[in-house]
Amino acid sequence: MSSNKQVVEKYLATVDRSKIAPLLADQVEWIEWGDGVPETGAVTRGKAAFVANFGNDQLHSEVVRLTEENNVVVAEGTVRIPRKAGEELRFRFCDIFELENGRITRLSSFAVRLKDST
Repeated sequence: MSSNKQVVEKYLATVDRSKIAPLLADQVEWIEWGDGVPETGAVTRGKAAFVANFGNDQLHSEVVRLTEENNVVVAEGTVRIPRKAGEELRFRFCDIFELENGRITRLSSFAVRLKDST
């Protein structure tokens, strides 16, 4: 497996999102698109803002496919976000990661909330 795919796998497998900072470039950019995303098309810039944007949710990702070309890795899968009242939010996602020197420089996230998600 390529080093870029390893970085993306580590990013997606990290439950404690405070530990993602070493995987990000200082000037990282994150663009979010889709259903259930607070502001579709919202852009977050910079490592500190990126980490803060995750909040305190415990995300659980299941990746079904990683595809790579040059310094771009595309990840497809599902994510679950448990809520305090016992319900769970579930999304299908497609994330496009751009990397340089082993760090994520840009992430375009596309997500759709699954219908049985509350």
